[in-house]
Amino acid sequence: MQNGCKSHFAQPEQPAGPAVPSFTDVKADAYYAGAMKWAVEHGITAGTTATTFSPNATCTTAHILTFMWRAAGSPEPTAASPFTNLNGSEYYAKAAVWAYENGMVSGTTFDASKPCTRAATMEYFWKQAGSPKAATTNKFTDVAADSSYAEAVAWAVANGVTAGTSDSTF
Repeated sequence: MQNGCKSHFAQPEQPAGPAVPSFTDVKADAYYAGAMKWAVEHGITAGTTATTFSPNATCTTAHILTFMWRAAGSPEPTAASPFTNLNGSEYYAKAAVWAYENGMVSGTTFDASKPCTRAATMEYFWKQAGSPKAATTNKFTDVAADSSYAEAVAWAVANGVTAGTSDSTF
């Protein structure tokens, strides 16, 4: 699997000023350019190299949860890791325990390299927000009403976190 997100997770240095690297693979008018700039400025992510960001690379569960953990201020976990497959030295180890403490993941193994889908990402955001009831119902034909993420997607759309890829598909 191509995994261009991996080097996003070397701990980014805090920028000295407003300067953000110019990534050759991010056009100034790209829909995500502002969000990418904000995330780099706030130490949530970095480029995959000094000149590339790899915006089309697939991120893993470890990547997404590390982004979220850093956005939350990189809080120190308050409990021991429940994950038998982590030794604590992984760049995502604290993020994984934080996600566990916040009910975003469960179990005793952490599947760090699993590709993180849009649906899974919305479910993580929704759980981090406390799993609130969605004000609206799901409008997408490709999100089954009984799926584990249906309410998360409806909540995310209602709160402007995401939109579908069309009026009827997520």
